[in-house]
Amino acid sequence: MAARTGNDPATDVRSTILTAAESCFERFGITKTTMEDVARAADMSRATVYRYFSDRESLIIESVARRARKNMTPARAFIAKWPTIEERLVEGICQNVESGLRDPMVHLLVSPSEMTLANSLLTTSGKAVELTSELWEPILREAQEAGDLRADLDLTLLCEWISELEIMCISQLNGGTGSLERFREKIRTFLVPSVVPAAPPAGD
Repeated sequence: MAARTGNDPATDVRSTILTAAESCFERFGITKTTMEDVARAADMSRATVYRYFSDRESLIIESVARRARKNMTPARAFIAKWPTIEERLVEGICQNVESGLRDPMVHLLVSPSEMTLANSLLTTSGKAVELTSELWEPILREAQEAGDLRADLDLTLLCEWISELEIMCISQLNGGTGSLERFREKIRTFLVPSVVPAAPPAGD
């Protein structure tokens, strides 16, 4: 039986269900897990599980969001250590990729057997972009206001691009292709020059 802790009963029950769901995802695989499996693992009735989550897909999305938000504070602290926006982008994105590779839930989602489901859920729901924006938009906006990012940049679109890059890299590395160092170099070579202001001509 999953442990139930916390002060808010509703939050407590949701957390118990999510923890049970994640254990089922790891045991059976995401696509093969049923709501009955989750109810059994949570030691609850199926009706109770459905009261908090309408279907397995909402469980998956909420699980990803919960795990990502737990990592927000350390991720912001890590990014803040780097002195320039160029370094913050390169090292911050790579750190997010590494965190994703270490997370069992993300590891499952980007596996070949689950990737179609993950792409459909995270893209259709907009949750991946929402979470990326939650982390990156304040950092990017501060840099833009300081003149360190192009003033004409659409930060929502940039966060969407960062989200796509991170998911693509996690998927490739999880599948055993590519390397993080090569990905880091691509970010440094292609993303960074496209978002920072052009340097003034020599002699100006």
